Amino acid sequence: MAKSKKINPKRKPLSWADANKIRDESIHLAMAIFLMVLKDDFDFSIDQIQHAWNRLDKLSKEAAEGRINLWDLVDTLREEYGVDLIT
Repeated sequence: MAKSKKINPKRKPLSWADANKIRDESIHLAMAIFLMVLKDDFDFSIDQIQHAWNRLDKLSKEAAEGRINLWDLVDTLREEYGVDLIT
């Protein structure tokens, strides 16, 4: 009877489901950091934070579905509002 080989955890393949979960969690954590800055530094109200969260969540879902391109958002911020996120 052959022994089953153990997979080195550093070489374990990543499934699409795992990658999507990591992506979604990363987006939510980044949004949490952004919302904390709005609350702490700009004194956003709870209603404003909740509204920002809902808009961020909607845009992130649209991006995940491929309905919007995040680079287009970066370009729009730069071209229409003068906000350059790429340094």
